[in-house]
Amino acid sequence: MIFTAALAAPFSFSASARAGAEVQVASGPNVQGSSWRGDAAVAQSLKLGVRFKEIVAIDALTRLGYATVDQRVLTYLSLGASVYGKLAGGRLRPFGRLALVHQHEEPLSAYRHDPFGALFGVGDGIRHRGGFAGSLGTDLVIARGASSAFLLGVDVNSTWFPDPRGPAVYFGGGLWAGLDYAL
Repeated sequence: MIFTAALAAPFSFSASARAGAEVQVASGPNVQGSSWRGDAAVAQSLKLGVRFKEIVAIDALTRLGYATVDQRVLTYLSLGASVYGKLAGGRLRPFGRLALVHQHEEPLSAYRHDPFGALFGVGDGIRHRGGFAGSLGTDLVIARGASSAFLLGVDVNSTWFPDPRGPAVYFGGGLWAGLDYAL
């Protein structure tokens, strides 16, 4: 009985825990197309954020991926804000997100030559691009704890870059698993 209670404790949010701020961590795959003909990309994402009063979150989203045209590696970095709603007793949490984006685009051959430099934005042949992103999605709370919630999520997203050094638009979607921890 004590063992079962100890295992279940992290997965039962109390009303007071939900009232403050939560740390958000999530990761999952993302697929995209772009405004370049025949271009497709696949990436792995990581999101870190803080959500306040279950309504607004300040978050950072990164992706590391590969795109087919020009065989390039994409390193996506964004800082944004999300606004959440609540449906189905709080289990379903639709959201909208707007963000500023910095993306590195680099030929795969240059990435292979200097993978650490590429990851940190100082490798040869990197195109540094700035833009804007938006997404709509939802989180589904699978289990709740005293101070945490395990969730699965999905979104559709797009990014616009005003410069001509690569595709002007990326569009796609992602899936993730995540954990919210009440502070």
